[in-house]
Amino acid sequence: MHCVRTAAVIALAFVVLAAGAGADAAATGDVAAATAAASPGQPNYQGLWWNAPAGSESGWGINFAHQGDTIFATWFTYDTSGKAAWFAMTAQKIGAETYGGKLYATRGPAFNAEPFDPKAVVATEVGTGTLSFSDADNGTFNYAIGAVNQTKAITREVFGQLPTCTFGAAAATGDVDSNYQDMWWNSPAGSEPGWGIALSHSTPNWASTIVAVWLTYDLDGSSMWLIATGPYDNGMFNGYNGTLYRTSGARFDAFDAHNVVTTAVGEMSLYGSWNDGNTRLFDYSVQLPGMASAVSGTKTLTRQIFVAPGTTCR
Repeated sequence: MHCVRTAAVIALAFVVLAAGAGADAAATGDVAAATAAASPGQPNYQGLWWNAPAGSESGWGINFAHQGDTIFATWFTYDTSGKAAWFAMTAQKIGAETYGGKLYATRGPAFNAEPFDPKAVVATEVGTGTLSFSDADNGTFNYAIGAVNQTKAITREVFGQLPTCTFGAAAATGDVDSNYQDMWWNSPAGSEPGWGIALSHSTPNWASTIVAVWLTYDLDGSSMWLIATGPYDNGMFNGYNGTLYRTSGARFDAFDAHNVVTTAVGEMSLYGSWNDGNTRLFDYSVQLPGMASAVSGTKTLTRQIFVAPGTTCR
């Protein structure tokens, strides 16, 4: 819970193939073919970040999936009415330890829609963002949305021993070596672009914790994020369990942590084979306000590779 009181190549092949590896392009799920070399000695910023100093604005965060010279950022925050909302950005390297791109907001099929229809996902450009890093653990996030132009000091969220992430490292296949810190989406890759789960994972596995931010859509199609913190469960099949929380009350342009209201809305489990570190099963049971009963489902997840061969954390 500390993370709640503490969540386009993907922005859009998650939704639309955005300005990476090419240009603002039409909808596609084929991001695995993109290639880009990371600068020699470049730090990797993959993981969960929040306002600095740590704990000063509990209730929002930003996840980075960092592959090559591209960062896919998912900013989980609140709209001006106080409703939880998320924005996505594919940020290309534009200078020394600086990345920039366009911010998108999306609408799509409700989290429990079966089948999920990618054609119903609509992405809207709402602004721009710039990430600048002073070292491997600290930086700033500037965003311009409409008349709002603000800069936040950001730092990694430390919820355990954090892994070291390296672009291009050989992917781990077994449980002992696998770390799941990455952006994940429905398997097979590209089959349900428009939603995803950002996993932040401490190490070592047998004593680890996963923070999962599920980037999806509310019953009315507006963006929605749910967050869970799950410790390693020795009784599960290489799994993690946690309570899913929904938050509300704050707003991105005038954030006040005292206004954040947290509500438990369900449960989630992440688990999978001991021998496959690149596939997970995601079970959920969710009952939002206004729903007569809980809805349960299972999704098979795979890592989202938008710059081959991807980033490995250990």
